[in-house]
Amino acid sequence: MLTVEEALNKILAGIEPLPTQTVPLREALGRTLAEDIAADIDLPPFDNSAVDGYAVRSQDIVGATEARPIALRTIADIHAGGLATERLSAGSAARIMTGAPLPTGADAVVMVEDTRQGPDQTVLITAESQREQHVRRAGEDVRRGGTVLRAGTRIRAAEVGLLATVGRTLVPVFRSATVAVVSTGDEVVEIVEGLAPRPGKIRNSNLYTLNALVREIGASVHSESHLPDDMAETITAFRAFSDPTHGADVIVTAGGVSVGDRDFIKPALEQLGTLELWRVAMKPGKPVAFGRIGRTLFFGLPGNPVSALVTFELFVRPALWRLSGIPLGQLARPEVLAMVTEPVSHTPGRREYVRAITTTNEGRFLTRPTGGQSSCNLHTLALANSLLIVPLDSPGLRMGNTATVLLL
Repeated sequence: MLTVEEALNKILAGIEPLPTQTVPLREALGRTLAEDIAADIDLPPFDNSAVDGYAVRSQDIVGATEARPIALRTIADIHAGGLATERLSAGSAARIMTGAPLPTGADAVVMVEDTRQGPDQTVLITAESQREQHVRRAGEDVRRGGTVLRAGTRIRAAEVGLLATVGRTLVPVFRSATVAVVSTGDEVVEIVEGLAPRPGKIRNSNLYTLNALVREIGASVHSESHLPDDMAETITAFRAFSDPTHGADVIVTAGGVSVGDRDFIKPALEQLGTLELWRVAMKPGKPVAFGRIGRTLFFGLPGNPVSALVTFELFVRPALWRLSGIPLGQLARPEVLAMVTEPVSHTPGRREYVRAITTTNEGRFLTRPTGGQSSCNLHTLALANSLLIVPLDSPGLRMGNTATVLLL
């Protein structure tokens, strides 16, 4: 069996980002930039105040205190969006709002909390303000023409705001992958509100889970369907999902990938395309199939809900992110070293990913299992914020041991 790293390297080795396209800024969230983005103006575009207060010449208020305030003449009232037309001279100040342009001659701003109103259009300064204090200079963040975002950056809300700030209404991005989501099994039935499954049947949680996982990481659901344990129907569906014109970029199935008499996913893949790997030395999720049908990537995941979710995280998510243009070096989730606070049993032979809650205490990471680790026990995965990694040859972990934790 392949190790997790060997399997992931084999999967990613043959994947290149999808073609690029230009989308409106409002549709760029979750996409990956295809080009570097430069600022079309200085950021900030002009000298401005960082606080509400009074623009001053710092040398005019040296020694100001609450007990011995310094009086300055107020010669202007400058609001955000306005213009600073007056020039400060010795002994003068301008009332100014956050973001408003700094008047010529000013080199500092005194917060309004350090002032009080004086007589006859004067303001009393009750605290010193050093040169450049509470002042934001033009271009101090980015100069015009400077790169603000690099190709390969995943666009979050902050990046959307930055793109708007530099005037980009159209954004060059990599195309998002389309994924055909497929559940399998004669025992699986659709959810009917208020109606329990008949004996021998289980609700189709996998279809909903895979749909959510695909959308959660920024890919698009091409279609979703459920297949019975039937070879002919499986082949017909896979042909449709991999159609060169209307098919998906990726097919992801849950169930039917082992070696049972009614497991048809792997033989259907082998009949229509190529099987590039099968079985990984991990728990949960040993039976994982990866291959291709024409241009369409294929992932066959185990049917147990936890196994499907963990293998999606370890193999499908990086592949979909790579298709979306994220660089190879940025595909991994963060890992930390944490102290184990409860014993973790383990049978050597496969690397185990234990559903865990990881917290911090005084700068140190602590981790513990969320409960039962059966691969059908989805509840304990819903409680987890991480996966505690138990090495392949480990006899188990004791309280106080240090372990690697994958943060989700």
